[in-house]
Amino acid sequence: MASNSNREFSSNSVSMRISGNLNSKRKAISSDGRDQMPPPPSRENLNSSSPSSANTQTVASNFVSNEGTPNEGTPSPTSLACASKKVRSEVWVHFVKLKDDQGNETGRAKCVYCSKDYLANSEQGTSGLWKHLRDTCKKFPNKKEFVEAYKSRDKMQKILNFQKASESEKSKLSCWQFDQQACRDALVKMIIKDELPFRFVEGEGFREFIQVSLPMFQIPSRYTIARDCYYLFVQEKKKLHALLTSQCQRVSLTTDTWTSIQNVSYLCLTAHFIDSGWNLHKRILNFCVVKSHKGINIGNAIDFCMDEWGLNKVMCITVDNASSNDTAVQQLKKKLTKKNAFVLGGEAFHMRCFAHILQLVVKDGLESAQYSIRRIRDVVKYVRGSPQRLEMFKKCCESANIKSKASLQLDCPTRWNSTYLMLESAVVYQKVFDKLEDVDSKFLGEFGNDMPSEVDWTKARNLTRFLKRFYDVTCKISGSLYSTSNLYFPEIMRVLKDLQAFQSSNDLNLAEMGRMMREKFDKYWGSIQKMNVMLFIAVVLDPRYKMDYLAAKYKSFYSENDANDLVTRVTNSLRALMDEYKGNEQVGMGGVINPSNDVEDMVADEELDDYFIEREKEQSLVSKGELDRYFGELPEKYTHDFDLLNWWKVNVVRYPILSKVAKDVLAIQSSTVASESAFSTGGRTLDRFRSSLTPTTAEVLICCQDWLRSSSKPIQLEETIEDLESLESEITQDPEIVESVMPRTRVDC
Repeated sequence: MASNSNREFSSNSVSMRISGNLNSKRKAISSDGRDQMPPPPSRENLNSSSPSSANTQTVASNFVSNEGTPNEGTPSPTSLACASKKVRSEVWVHFVKLKDDQGNETGRAKCVYCSKDYLANSEQGTSGLWKHLRDTCKKFPNKKEFVEAYKSRDKMQKILNFQKASESEKSKLSCWQFDQQACRDALVKMIIKDELPFRFVEGEGFREFIQVSLPMFQIPSRYTIARDCYYLFVQEKKKLHALLTSQCQRVSLTTDTWTSIQNVSYLCLTAHFIDSGWNLHKRILNFCVVKSHKGINIGNAIDFCMDEWGLNKVMCITVDNASSNDTAVQQLKKKLTKKNAFVLGGEAFHMRCFAHILQLVVKDGLESAQYSIRRIRDVVKYVRGSPQRLEMFKKCCESANIKSKASLQLDCPTRWNSTYLMLESAVVYQKVFDKLEDVDSKFLGEFGNDMPSEVDWTKARNLTRFLKRFYDVTCKISGSLYSTSNLYFPEIMRVLKDLQAFQSSNDLNLAEMGRMMREKFDKYWGSIQKMNVMLFIAVVLDPRYKMDYLAAKYKSFYSENDANDLVTRVTNSLRALMDEYKGNEQVGMGGVINPSNDVEDMVADEELDDYFIEREKEQSLVSKGELDRYFGELPEKYTHDFDLLNWWKVNVVRYPILSKVAKDVLAIQSSTVASESAFSTGGRTLDRFRSSLTPTTAEVLICCQDWLRSSSKPIQLEETIEDLESLESEITQDPEIVESVMPRTRVDC
């Protein structure tokens, strides 16, 4: 019997329905935890006068046909006495073991429905009895459900599994069994998350790995994988749409454009919002083709994407400083005005990217140091030009006793942050470059008098300290999984403070750089009229800052009148926002109650109207007092690890209207980095080996990856030199590897 346990299946739903006809509703729990039907009643129960005996008599009577006459061969209570022996299989609900005249078991069992008997000894097992119920017996009730339950049964024994579900979770013991569909779904997610080509499933190495680790898994073709990716995209899109509909008041958008290796222009539209649990979300909505980078085409594409997702309430859209984006925002503004999609009449709809403005500011400052930067760039480029030069450079590092393991980085001249990283890595090796002149004759002949001088290296060190502050600010403000709108104003003031210090520096080069950067700074951030009011409101809604910080900080750099104007503007805008949100809440609750036109009920209606009018006035006063109460309380203690969203989550009850405003304002993004990062994924997805991917497939892979990935960390496809050197150092400590591999690596070719 035990040898056939895997061939039996749990037919709980069917057995319960049948057992209802048999009027036997007791259950027993099997050894593996599944519900089983109870064994047939014994002779003692049939003859007893207890309440259970009546139930058993009913069981026997239910074996009678609808005409009221016993079926041919219907088992009697005598033949049911075989059930006194404990049985383990559910099949004995439908069969009874037969005995001879002496009461000995004959090794046969009879079906309680059609009375056909079969061999049923311990050697025979129960598979024949199950097959009879499934295929042969015509009187078996609910046969269709029985067969479906058989087909969907678990055929395999479960295996204990002890491993982590993810890096953040602890190891736990669980049961596992092979599931072809589950493995196929996981394979599709792996293809999307890890940016693998569809042909990966047809690779020789992957097939060998599956053959060893999971030989029962049927590997799908690349066409099936591509089809499954589309299906998964549709499912995840429905989930995201439901999330936006149910838990989102307004969304803030970021967008940017990009041209792929296929020479196709793409637009990435990303939504940012805070859900009902006060969790900040970043989701790529579309990665679609646009005709060109012209503003009208960009505006039309964004409007189409918003209609596709049903987004009718937008807080802000963050774009870079390109003139085409200004045109796109104006185009979009005209269309959304008709839908009443804005707050404050669309005054705060257009948000300029902090990182792009800062890049323009720093770029102007670097103009005065371009000559020194170019010289250092050239020597770095020379060293990285061949393996022999890099090997010679490493030997010079050893002789110069330089312990740094940082690799030389070559910058992109149009990106100041890469220039900063290049200078930071190069200034450490100044002595090495000087020593390289004596070791490598070609090095000196390559540059001659155009070698970096001591003045150039001094400028580079000063420039590194100078740029580090702007680099740190850019990294801080470019996050997408924490609120950055409340950081915008404090970081701008920090940049302004640094620029003033550089302008007053004794170093003429730094002073000149500070002056040029201050001119560009004032062009975009020089007055409150040039800045989006939402940036100031976000600071006020941070309980560590509030209005006093805003006024005091602005007054330290500008006049007192300017600070007072700023306070007035922010206060009026915040009160207008609260009035809008309060009005929307009333509309959502059904609007204001209109007086009845029935003359007979006029008196009663007037009394009700007076009541509701007074209540509305009280609520209006409470709303106004809510903002005053918030400003009247002392600010929270400033800490770097302060959880702003959790603070508002806890204080929703105290500030019901103001918290709704904070939920949308704090979701505004200060930079377009969230959308630009999608182009890094796009560049890897649409590389020169996969350039034949269609735009629709590219959107499926990029959007679905963003929706599926639980981690916000970018995929690290290339290991750093430090990691590789550490790995090589660890591997070469193995004597066997040193003996068999290392000698070959030393052979000069």
